[in-house]
Amino acid sequence: MASRRQLLQASALASGLGALGLAGSTAQAATSRPVYAYVGTYTDGGKPWRGGRGLGVHQFMVDSATGALKPIPGAPPAVASSGNDAKLRNPASLARHPTLPLLYAANEFEAGSVSAFRIGADGALSFVAEMVCGGKDPAHISVHPEGGFLFTANYASGDVSVIALRADGSFDADRAAVIYKDAAACGATPCKPGADVVPAAARSHEGFATSDHDGPHAHMVHSDPRGNFVLVADLGLDRVISYRFDRATGVLSQPSTVAVSESSGARHFVFHPNGKWLYLVNEEASTIAFMRYDGSTGVLALVSETSALPAGFKGTSYASGIRMLPDGQHFVSLNRLHDSISLFRIDSRTGAPTLVREEWSRGNYPRSCTLDPSGRFLYVCHNKQGDNVTIFRVQKGDIRFTGQYVAVGSASAIEFSA
Repeated sequence: MASRRQLLQASALASGLGALGLAGSTAQAATSRPVYAYVGTYTDGGKPWRGGRGLGVHQFMVDSATGALKPIPGAPPAVASSGNDAKLRNPASLARHPTLPLLYAANEFEAGSVSAFRIGADGALSFVAEMVCGGKDPAHISVHPEGGFLFTANYASGDVSVIALRADGSFDADRAAVIYKDAAACGATPCKPGADVVPAAARSHEGFATSDHDGPHAHMVHSDPRGNFVLVADLGLDRVISYRFDRATGVLSQPSTVAVSESSGARHFVFHPNGKWLYLVNEEASTIAFMRYDGSTGVLALVSETSALPAGFKGTSYASGIRMLPDGQHFVSLNRLHDSISLFRIDSRTGAPTLVREEWSRGNYPRSCTLDPSGRFLYVCHNKQGDNVTIFRVQKGDIRFTGQYVAVGSASAIEFSA
């Protein structure tokens, strides 16, 4: 039996890896508790790419041997978008509290909000509370690794919300969400949207990917591995913004920014385990921007941009999700329309990424991907017409399809209970 010290060490390691986009196999080895999975969906079409066929937050039990997702005995298939005061509408992004059995869902609609759920002993979710985030269409949600604050990236309004959490993980209803405008991050000379033209990288493969350079559009917000800075990827501004974070107050200050190629569409990012390298998906250029990160200042420096599509590809594709694999030597990114998973190898000396190969995602329009807590399975959510989650085995820096499909309407994101 593991000692108390071993359990605490395992817990700390799992928490740190989670902040980096990794899954900690040590955590699963230290406990035999069941693992549960939750899939956020689009419940209200509204826009063509949403689909709107989800039921809310779908809930499953994970088979630790095969990675299969199975219904939770006695629980409804999903926490519904209506009834039971759940107040869900397009719960398209999910985040788990780092230490407490709580799950948060960002409701992506004009009057954006966040819903909190308690994870029961049987894995079933129960609604706790809802809080407005103050921004429009929150497309991404994350929790600070110390659990005191929650962040949303509000796509339509082009800003970031900071929401205070109480010690029990509930919303601090006495403190309104604080909004930070992406366009103001450049100081006296505000950041301006790039031109809505086909990026040079897309022109190189004769693509036509353009969208949403009509203004700022925050697409992801997440703290750095140490929790000292909060980073925001803005698709409309073609920039990543880095704010200094005050742990006591939740205040974001002293922003610095780094630009990617014009009209590339900065979308989602992941850190390398060393905390010094960052990999950013550019949605419209279908490229990976490799950056060096200074953890003492929060400053990013662009090193290179590498295509996420195979050599010789012709046509349009929109890149989306990204995830570091457990070995720290590889990561994967997603391509929508090409409907593939790109596998990259990382140079251990320089951090430079090299595209190794592509794997068919087994669905249409893959939006996001996540590792299970053991790090042995990768789950890909397809939200446009695919309406499923597909499961891949991760082994020795590679991925292989398990043959398993899970039907989930307009699946957008998946999160786990541990």
